[in-house]
Amino acid sequence: MDTDGRMESTPPPLARLTPSRRSISRQNYSADAVRPGSRESFKENMAPLDADEYEKYRKEVEALKAEIGTLQYRLHTTEQEKDIALSQHASRVEQAHRREQDEAQRRQAAEAKSVAAAEQLDSLRNDFDALRETAETQQQTLERKEREARHEAALLREELQDLTIANDEAARISEKKANDLQMQLAAMDNAARELERANQEADQTLQQVRARLAERDSHVAELEADVLRLKARSGDAETMDMIRKELSEQVHHIRTLEATVGDQSAELKHLRPYKKAVQVVEEEKLTLQRKLESAVKLETELAEARLQRQRLQDERLAWSSYLHSATGGSVEFDSPEQVARALVQERLTTASYLDQLGALRADLAAQESAMQALSDERHLLKQRLDSARASAGAASTDKARMRLERQRELALKEVEYLRAQLKAVDDEDYAMQPERYDETRAGRIQELEALIDKYKAEVQAVHAELSSVPATSGTKRPHEADQDGDENSLQVPLGQLTRKNRRLQEELAEVQTRAALLDKDLAACREQLSAAQQQARTRVLSLRSNPTSDHEAVQRSTLEALRRAHDDLLATVRNGRPDAAIPTSVLATMEQDVAAAKAETASAQKSARRLKEVWAAKSLEFKEAIFSTLGWTVTFIPNGKMRVESTFHPSKTDELENSIVFDGERGTMKVGGGPKSAFARRIADQISFWVREKGCIPGFLAALTLEFYEEHSKASQD
Repeated sequence: MDTDGRMESTPPPLARLTPSRRSISRQNYSADAVRPGSRESFKENMAPLDADEYEKYRKEVEALKAEIGTLQYRLHTTEQEKDIALSQHASRVEQAHRREQDEAQRRQAAEAKSVAAAEQLDSLRNDFDALRETAETQQQTLERKEREARHEAALLREELQDLTIANDEAARISEKKANDLQMQLAAMDNAARELERANQEADQTLQQVRARLAERDSHVAELEADVLRLKARSGDAETMDMIRKELSEQVHHIRTLEATVGDQSAELKHLRPYKKAVQVVEEEKLTLQRKLESAVKLETELAEARLQRQRLQDERLAWSSYLHSATGGSVEFDSPEQVARALVQERLTTASYLDQLGALRADLAAQESAMQALSDERHLLKQRLDSARASAGAASTDKARMRLERQRELALKEVEYLRAQLKAVDDEDYAMQPERYDETRAGRIQELEALIDKYKAEVQAVHAELSSVPATSGTKRPHEADQDGDENSLQVPLGQLTRKNRRLQEELAEVQTRAALLDKDLAACREQLSAAQQQARTRVLSLRSNPTSDHEAVQRSTLEALRRAHDDLLATVRNGRPDAAIPTSVLATMEQDVAAAKAETASAQKSARRLKEVWAAKSLEFKEAIFSTLGWTVTFIPNGKMRVESTFHPSKTDELENSIVFDGERGTMKVGGGPKSAFARRIADQISFWVREKGCIPGFLAALTLEFYEEHSKASQD
């Protein structure tokens, strides 16, 4: 300290000294040098006669003090750096925990959205079941529901893309977090290495001081032997006084070194908890490494999910591009489900067309057999005609010719009908399925038509021959015109019934195709429903009062309130009314914000009050410990100040004139009654010796305690 009472450096902590037998034996020679309490003690501490040796010892003591100050400064700097590093690490860990909570909230939000999507899917399935029961009567409602389902599927795809983007963002955040954790681990490793280096330097310094102390002990032993030898040789009083003074100085120096050793031991004890803290930091480092490994695994899973998503996108692009190129326009199908449904529908349609083709082939075979029968009958008629020409008369010839003409007309009508039917079938096949048009069958039909034309030409030739034959009279037989008229009258409704039957068969095939397609849809929906029920059987257990769920509910309610306020404000702005007031939703949102701010303020005040109570209790325990062990009453003052007052010499008034105020921030010390008070004049010698010369505040307080205790004990005895 200087003359005004300012401290040059931070005072070292008190050390408990355990004196050895040799130091106890020397107390008889140096009692006055250890506790200088008056002007006589100050006179006894004057420089000895041997100035060179005293100067040498003083320089050594100053060198040791300088080394001790350097070590204290390094230790203090190391503690500050470590505190800064620990505070930074705590803040970063807190940020990491906050980010993890945000990620957990995002995951829960995604799970909630997936549950909502599953519920929507269940509702869609229920709607689809209801629509399946009335599919034929409510086709328009089914189409509307299908459009809504497509729209919701598009929304779900957008939500999936948003979740994918959020997952990518979480991956980037985890990578950044891993990098930050690696940097923190590197900084903590450097701090741990610096602390270990400082501990090693302190250990080396302590060993050097102990070696010097051992040398001093050996030197003191030699001096004691010299004293004994001098006592045996002569009894010169002056020589003995000089030797005693020298011995007292040596003993004082040795005790100073012992105090230094004690301080170093205390510092080592103080550094041991930091070593434990370093071990704790290393354990946290291992924990962070494990978290980093889990983050790496998560990144690997994310990469696999990205690859799978890319593969699915490539597949979708492939089938969509194929459909686009096949149709030559816009894509008609939005999902593989629609493609599969269209494929099933085409298969069913193809099966129905194959059935129709088989029926037509059977009809063609029947017609061919009928034509063959007609050709056989024609040959038979030719034979009969030849025989009739030879044997029959003119009447029979006319009747046969008329009958043949009627048969020819019927055959022509039937052939035209068959041609029209075949042409209709060909046109229908070519219009519905141009790629499956059977050219072989068309050629066969053309051959049959050519055969019919040939048959027609032959019939016409026969008719010409018959017409060229002269009319002859013959026997009369019953007229068959009535029977032929009945047959013609029956053939007309038979054709209509045939066409109606064919049309009904086509409608039946379409209905059967539609029913089969609905059955396929029903089977697919049942499979999806069973899969959804299997997923719904899995129960996710959670706490009734889950903090994450509560926080999510608060966020959801806040978001809904903000949306309502935004909608109301937007409606107010769009209406453009000049006298429009603030919407109630905005007021409710502001009230919620004010309530949240009040809750946060109350929580902060409560935590501050609890901290004050805890610190008050701890400071009271600290004061009681100092009062019971050191005999000083400690009072903490704001701005980093502390007032101490001895229990053996208390103040007599409320002005606390017998107290000492220490200012830790400025490094000063002031007497309560002022620099010119009686208490200040009384302890001036102790201040000049212990504070200004020695720079030892604990020694100063201990000397005052001993002096005040002696006075208190004498006063109590008197």
